[in-house]
Amino acid sequence: MPLPRPLIVACAGILLAVAVTGCQSGGPGHTAAAGPAAPAQGAPAAQAAPAAHWTIAMPPVANGYQQQQPTAAQLSKINDTMAKLTAQLHLTGQTVTGLYDDPAEDAWLIVTGVNGSGFDQNALQALTKSPAISADGAGDKFSTTYQSVDPGPHGGGDICQQTMETSPSIYGTLAVESTTCMWLTPTTFGAVYFDNKRDGKIDSHSSAITPAIAGPIMRGIRDSVEHKS
Repeated sequence: MPLPRPLIVACAGILLAVAVTGCQSGGPGHTAAAGPAAPAQGAPAAQAAPAAHWTIAMPPVANGYQQQQPTAAQLSKINDTMAKLTAQLHLTGQTVTGLYDDPAEDAWLIVTGVNGSGFDQNALQALTKSPAISADGAGDKFSTTYQSVDPGPHGGGDICQQTMETSPSIYGTLAVESTTCMWLTPTTFGAVYFDNKRDGKIDSHSSAITPAIAGPIMRGIRDSVEHKS
């Protein structure tokens, strides 16, 4: 028996509604309509571990070297050297200093440091842009080279500066070699300056403390004077 026309129209409307709902439901045989992706559920992204906060202090014994009392001349040299380095590197903070005796190399180990914050550990590379050859106007000439060495387990940036100073004299040209090894972290700057005693006791290394010799000594000193805080 044929259905009345109004009932046919109503049934067609119900079927159309079911068909449209089925296509948007993402059921079998259909593709769900595109929409905003739901946030991924899971563990939050891993955060980078904060850099270690180091502090420098001068103990009575550093890597087996005994601390000594600097003379007025040595203290002046220490302060002058430190002022130049910190100015070049744009560092400010608390300065600490120590003088240690290295009888094996017949040298004084002048150890200086700055405790601060926000230091750029790559700033040491700026020192290598200094002129390789310079003069002081009094006849003395300086030849400077730079070499990176292993900074050790504390990390950070490091560099060794080796300078050859030649001076004219009545005996001819005299040459004096000096080496300074430095390291830099976000909170510390340290330097070990090898000052030749010039007492004639040892000749093999006293005038040739190269980065290969100075680097391991610097690391040993650093392990003794620099600690996490």
